[in-house]
Amino acid sequence: MPVVLVNANDVAEHLDSLIRTHGASWRGKALLIASNPDKPMRAYSQLLPLLQAATAAHAVVVLRHDTRPGNGIIHSEPVAVALPETIDTKLIAAVDLPVEQQKLIEHLLRLNRPVRINIDVENSFSAGPVPSNNIVGEITGVIHPKEIVLVGAHLDSWDLGTGATDDGFGAAAVLGAAQALIQAGLHPERTIRFVLFTGEEEGLLGSRAYVRQHAAEMANIVAAFALDWGAGPIIQLPTAGHPELLPLLTHFNDMTPQLELKPPTEGWLFMTDAYAFTLEGLPGIAPLVRAPGYSEQAHSAEDTLDKVSSADLRQATKVLAMAGFFLADTDKLPPGHLTPAQTADTLILGNQKPLLEVFGLWPFQE
Repeated sequence: MPVVLVNANDVAEHLDSLIRTHGASWRGKALLIASNPDKPMRAYSQLLPLLQAATAAHAVVVLRHDTRPGNGIIHSEPVAVALPETIDTKLIAAVDLPVEQQKLIEHLLRLNRPVRINIDVENSFSAGPVPSNNIVGEITGVIHPKEIVLVGAHLDSWDLGTGATDDGFGAAAVLGAAQALIQAGLHPERTIRFVLFTGEEEGLLGSRAYVRQHAAEMANIVAAFALDWGAGPIIQLPTAGHPELLPLLTHFNDMTPQLELKPPTEGWLFMTDAYAFTLEGLPGIAPLVRAPGYSEQAHSAEDTLDKVSSADLRQATKVLAMAGFFLADTDKLPPGHLTPAQTADTLILGNQKPLLEVFGLWPFQE
C-alpha cells in the first residue's frame, strides 16, 4: 500500500484542518507520523483522534517510530490513551516501526519518491470487552485487620517478548515477598494484601477497576506499592506527593542498611499501577529500580528471561517484603489521605498533570 507522511506538529496542533485538507487522500494508505523529537508527547496525545480520523477516512494503518530493537513491527498501539474501556474496537491498527526504517521511509517521502509498504498484522479484535481478573491474596492483620498495606505488580505484557522485565520481574517479586512472610510465620498488625493487576498496559485497567470495586476500603489503605519499570534492584522508595511518609521511610532505611536504599524521595515514577491509588489521594509507592536497559527492552522482542538477574530479584523481593511488613506493623502512621482538591494540587505541583492529561487519566475538574 502507498505511504503518506503526516507531520507530527500538524497532528498535535492542527488535527482538524489536517483532516479536512488531506482526509480524502488517506483512503487505502498507510499514514506515517513524521518524527518530532522535541515534543513527542504532544503528538502522542493526538494518536487516538488521529486513529479515529484515519479510520473514518478509510486509511489502512498508522505508522509510528520506536527506538526499541527489532525487525519489522515493534509493537502495536494505542497504549493507555484516553479511557481504553470506551475505545471503539473498529479502529484501524497503529504500529511502531524501528526508528531506522521510519527515518528511511520519511527521507524518501520528503524527496517526493513514492513508497509502498507491506504489513502483516495478525492481531484480531473481540466482539466486545473480554473479562480479565486481578489475582489477590493477603496476610490478615492481627490487630487492625481492616487497615491494608497493598503490595502489587501487573500480570499482563506486550506480545513480542515474554514480558520477563515488564512485568514478570515485579510479579515474581510480589509472590516471593508473600511467600517469604508466610514462611517466616510473621503476623503484622495490619493486613498485607498482595495483588497482581491485569490490564496495566492498556491504561492501568486492573488497578483502576480494583479501586472502583473496593471503593469502600480506600479509606483503610495505608499505602500501595507497585513494582514496575524493569528488572533490577530497588534503589529508592518515592512518596509521590506524600511527604508525611518521609520520616517513616527514612527510619525504615536506617533499620535495613543491608538493602542499600537511597534516602526516600518526594519524587514520582509515572504510569504504574501505583497511580490508580495516587489519584484517589492515597500513597501510591512505585519503587525506583536500577534497570538501565529497560527502555530498550520493554514492549519489544528483547523482553526475555535472560535479562533478569536472580540476585536482583532476590533483592527486590526482600525490599517489598520488609517495607510492606514495616508499614503494616508500625505503631503509628501519619494521616496521609488527600481530598480530591489536595490530590489535584499535589499532582500539579509535581508536574504530573500534563502527562496524566496526555494519557486521558486526569480525573479532576478545574
